[in-house]
Amino acid sequence: MKIFVWVFVLIISTASIAESLGRRYYINFMGHIHENPSKDSTSVTVIQCSHSLKIQPVKNKIPGWTYVSVGDDKGYIQSKYLSDKRPDCLQAKYPKFYNSLQLDITEMYFWARLYDHYTLEKSMVR
Repeated sequence: MKIFVWVFVLIISTASIAESLGRRYYINFMGHIHENPSKDSTSVTVIQCSHSLKIQPVKNKIPGWTYVSVGDDKGYIQSKYLSDKRPDCLQAKYPKFYNSLQLDITEMYFWARLYDHYTLEKSMVR
């Protein structure tokens, strides 16, 4: 009986490892999980800063993109916006201010779309 229980636990733990390759945290204010690895692809769901994402296995890796799941939704997100550590976010630092914004889902969608297309780079202007 002990061997059966041990084998059962081993099978269950192996199955859960195969499901996910770890977790990462989203570091921008808001963003989208995309259906395809493209900034312009359809949005699967909107996420906020410090949202935990499960990294999912994928057959063909696309440079700069990571396949993730959030709840039941699965899709792609730009790898540069993921961190191993939970970031300090506006929502956590200033909850009264953030809650006073009272963003509805449409506004969250558009803010997230802005952050998808917003590029943070150093200026070449002198």
